[in-house]
Amino acid sequence: MSLQMDDPKSWPKSWDEKVSAADDLYWRVKLILQTVGAELPKTPRRPDVRLILDNISPHHRIFRNPAKHAGDKAEKIAPKGQDNGKGTAVMVMLQGKTLTEQFENAAKLVKRYNLDKEGLSEKFVQALESGEALDLVSEAYGPSDIQAQSDKLVELEWTHDNGQKEVIKPVKGAVCSYGARTAEKQLAFRTVFEQRVQGTRTIAELAQGEGMVVAVSQDWETKEESTRPIVPSVARDFYGEHYNAIPVVNVIAGTETITLVDLKNGQQIERAVDYVLKGNAPKIA
Repeated sequence: MSLQMDDPKSWPKSWDEKVSAADDLYWRVKLILQTVGAELPKTPRRPDVRLILDNISPHHRIFRNPAKHAGDKAEKIAPKGQDNGKGTAVMVMLQGKTLTEQFENAAKLVKRYNLDKEGLSEKFVQALESGEALDLVSEAYGPSDIQAQSDKLVELEWTHDNGQKEVIKPVKGAVCSYGARTAEKQLAFRTVFEQRVQGTRTIAELAQGEGMVVAVSQDWETKEESTRPIVPSVARDFYGEHYNAIPVVNVIAGTETITLVDLKNGQQIERAVDYVLKGNAPKIA
């Protein structure tokens, strides 16, 4: 047997440019579930540790979010009496791969900048702007109300997918609090792509793999839903012991044909393709 390789520029590109649109897959799953009167269960997701600092000075504190979610728009935290009911505190998200690392980094920040006494101080704001604090800080935004945010911090026990547990106990003060919230539940499903490989004189064998997790979020203001693919290695960190409870959707590779929806709660929808006509699934606007 001889193989001849042509110029790569002339190779057909459909095989490597084929992309499964998560939006389409989600809406097909949603349509299937609506047809049979079922709902996609939500999966608990690991919260992050956050540090809450109140502005107890008579001055506005102005800085840019290190995560740059708002572009060049500055965060502006008003002093008490000038906040128009929006709150005078900032929310700080921490560096760290685990809850324990994030919690320890919050404690380091408190000690380094005397935050438990001074709250959102000018020194800390300057450290954000100069980059000095970014070894421990990943994001900072506001305004918010320190009491309302502190009340959301709870003693959290989180179990990783390998069974290891982390326990985070909140630290609460008048001008500085840090800890974790209760794990929120998120819409997500794991897409497993069915691909069979056949040898010279063998039956076609089904390839094994974990597929891709698709997380669904909703804009709090517009209520618009959006999807985000997450590779399994990262998803296991996000969902911990709940990873194996994420609903599974089987899709024929190279198509958007869904053959099975397993909600992991005892409900399975077989021959799911019968519920969706090709090209007839609704789209995200």
